[in-house]
Amino acid sequence: MSLSTTNPTHRILLARWLVAAFFLISCLFWANQALLSTFRLAQPLPLHTFLETVTIVIFASVFIVCWNAFGESRKKSSTILAIAFLCTAILGFFHSVSFQGMPGFETAVDMHKSLSFWLASRTLIAITLLGLALDPTDSDVSKKQSYSILFIGTICTILLAVVIFNAPHLVPLTFSATAGQTTFKIAYEMGLVAVNTLTAFLFYQHAVRFQSDKTAEHLHIERAPLFFASALMAMSEVYFSLYSSTSDIDIAIGHTFQLFAAIAIYRSMVAVNIHTPYSALAETTESLVSSSNELTLQRERLSRMIDTAIDGIITVDEQQIIILANPAAAAIFGYQADSLIGAPLDNLIPMRHRHSHGNHMREFGEAGTTRRKMGTHYEDFYVTGCKADGNEFPIEASIAHQLENGKRYYTVIFRDITDRKIAREKMAAYHTQLSQLSNTLQTIREEERKHIARELHDDLGQLLAALRMDLSLLQRDRQLIENNQQTMKSMDQLILSAITTLRRIATDLRPRALDEGGLFFALKTLQKDFSQRHKIECELVADEKHLILDDDRSTAIYRIIQESLTNVARHAEANYVQIEFHHSSDKLSFTISDNGKGIDDQDMQKTQSFGLVGMRERVKAMHGEFHVVSNNIEGTTLKITLPLEQET
Repeated sequence: MSLSTTNPTHRILLARWLVAAFFLISCLFWANQALLSTFRLAQPLPLHTFLETVTIVIFASVFIVCWNAFGESRKKSSTILAIAFLCTAILGFFHSVSFQGMPGFETAVDMHKSLSFWLASRTLIAITLLGLALDPTDSDVSKKQSYSILFIGTICTILLAVVIFNAPHLVPLTFSATAGQTTFKIAYEMGLVAVNTLTAFLFYQHAVRFQSDKTAEHLHIERAPLFFASALMAMSEVYFSLYSSTSDIDIAIGHTFQLFAAIAIYRSMVAVNIHTPYSALAETTESLVSSSNELTLQRERLSRMIDTAIDGIITVDEQQIIILANPAAAAIFGYQADSLIGAPLDNLIPMRHRHSHGNHMREFGEAGTTRRKMGTHYEDFYVTGCKADGNEFPIEASIAHQLENGKRYYTVIFRDITDRKIAREKMAAYHTQLSQLSNTLQTIREEERKHIARELHDDLGQLLAALRMDLSLLQRDRQLIENNQQTMKSMDQLILSAITTLRRIATDLRPRALDEGGLFFALKTLQKDFSQRHKIECELVADEKHLILDDDRSTAIYRIIQESLTNVARHAEANYVQIEFHHSSDKLSFTISDNGKGIDDQDMQKTQSFGLVGMRERVKAMHGEFHVVSNNIEGTTLKITLPLEQET
């Protein structure tokens, strides 16, 4: 008859089948009451006392567990249940000791007293279960409130006992010597039958509903056993309304049903409150064992990762004592791994850095930062380690700290970057050499251009001019002109075209305006020539006094603008270009902007973009800044900023 199955659906089905079985048995007994009345109890008093005592013990257990299950933070439901079942146990005890036949209780009046206690106890438990069946919202009660309710309930129970014992006439008569149970008592039993039947119906509905919707449940009690208990209590009250004397078998059957109901109540309330903590403890224990196993696996996995890591890993405590070092760390510093454990971290730090390193570690721990990188920039090698043989080497490291039981630990993951440092130093040296070579080539190129331009202008230009003068003298000979007039004109045009081309080539190689008139005059000439040659409007916004610079800067700026205009003419598909200069006390900045189609990002990254590379190198040689801003809506803008202080 146990309802301890773990499946809620099975519990409901079992309770329903048990209620149906008991009801069918009862129907057989009720239908054959005449036959049943022939059976008499030879010793009714011991059996009644035994059954009542077991029921009282069960109800007292309900009180003890419901009162103490939640400590000082009690629930209203558990408090009311505990006090109600305590009062029920007290009234049941008074009913048992005053039952007819007990010493000192031999008369019909004494039986009236016993039945009055019986009805009071049955009423209290029926109302309590009905209140639970109505499923009120549970809430917390304070320790003071719970003890106040306990005091009031106990006092009321004692007062009722005093009234029944000393003034039984104040209570409606329940038993007479001639008629046995009175009409009031039988009617009252039928009322209890109705209340318990309603309670059983409500508990059954709750059990069905809460098995699928636990969120709707307010009181965490087992409904299926309470459905079974309420149904059996309703049936038992029928038996208690049928007997005529204390030796009738109906009393034994009714008390047996009451005992089964008490056991079901115990299962629903006491067992739940006892088993639930142990079940939770068992689940917690199982979870702890599982977590412990998982933690062990993770620790082993972490240990393998640490041991096989190619980077060095060291953990130190607040006193900078090494508590963990992997084989890679020992190999990097030239120690055995076991010899590092327990050694001070200062052994791995150069002497000159030890004091400052300790201060840095303390500041790092107090700053609240949990992770920091050190030595990660190619020029940042201040994190230095010291090998067992005393040799120093650069380290790239990250450091983290954590608090464990109030103690602070630091973990450093690092690697030896000696090879990287050497490679980057070589790369920086190569880059410097390439920059110097580029500057030298630019200078040589300008000198060659200047020399070739001067040779073309001064020598070949003079020869062409002299040749044209000689041609002019020949044109004065009329006889010669008459025979070769067309040829002479053609020769004159060719010589003039050659002089013009020569001047343009010489200007492209080295504009004389740059040497004779300065940067501003050279840019004005370049602007005018660019507009005439490519039919693109070009605007120069500059102040001549701000463009009085040394020859190297003037040449570089001119070449940058010249290359920019060449790129505009070749690629931009623009119809407007603006060159704008801005001057301040320490720098000269200028922009070249066009309204063309812009430059794609991939085009700017091409290695064949020698024009942009050359401009960047010229700007870098002057320690300036070079930026390109381009999109297909606003065109392209080159922004160049040059410092004006003299460089060695």
